[in-house]
Amino acid sequence: MNFPKIVAMYRVKNEERWIEKSIQSILDICSTIVVLDDGSSDSTLEICKSFDNVIIQSQSNLPFDEARDRNIILKMAMKEKPDYVFEIDGDEILASNSYDIFFDELTVLYPNIDVFELQFLYMWDKPNQIRYDGIFSRTWQKRLVNLKNQTELMFENTPYPGNMHSGFSSTNTVGYDRSVPSKVKILHYGNYDQKIREEKFEFYNKIDPNNKLTDEYRHIVSDDSKFSGEEGLIYKFLPDGVFYPNL
Repeated sequence: MNFPKIVAMYRVKNEERWIEKSIQSILDICSTIVVLDDGSSDSTLEICKSFDNVIIQSQSNLPFDEARDRNIILKMAMKEKPDYVFEIDGDEILASNSYDIFFDELTVLYPNIDVFELQFLYMWDKPNQIRYDGIFSRTWQKRLVNLKNQTELMFENTPYPGNMHSGFSSTNTVGYDRSVPSKVKILHYGNYDQKIREEKFEFYNKIDPNNKLTDEYRHIVSDDSKFSGEEGLIYKFLPDGVFYPNL
């Protein structure tokens, strides 16, 4: 039984710290990787170009618009005629056991499912540590879409400035309300250390200031937020073989 053709979609800017390991984590799963680089000034582009199956498109000096960019990447991916498209960011790495899980889910367990959602494990301060209080214990996103029954797959505009937090939320996505949770985990390094968290907090509040619905993104830098746990910070530790100790 053959592994289905999956094309991965990256929207990146200055992701040199994680992008190499991110791409390596999906090489045996994704036949092709499409990348939209939004004006990186570090070595992100050079790292992406070092992989044979990566297709790159670059842009710069455009107004921030996440939905626009993700639709550009989607068009790039569709040209490769995949069975599935997989959305992943440059600071995200799949857990090391992902190939076998995906193979079973896509070829044996759920070959006719249209949408899969993956759980985020928020890597926090240590290579094997995740934050697990409040929203951090229950973040799942629809990232893998079977194209067999799709007709108008797209990323829609969001209620946030610059279409922040854009994902596969289109009402035209067949099977959106019948998604299946995959056992594949995304190790998310976008909040890994204090410096990254402070930079993200400042960026979000620059694009989307004074947003009470998001509690002004205080959960990123503090345990004093409506999205944090009631008992403060809670951490869990990943078993050997799941995390990457040298990152």
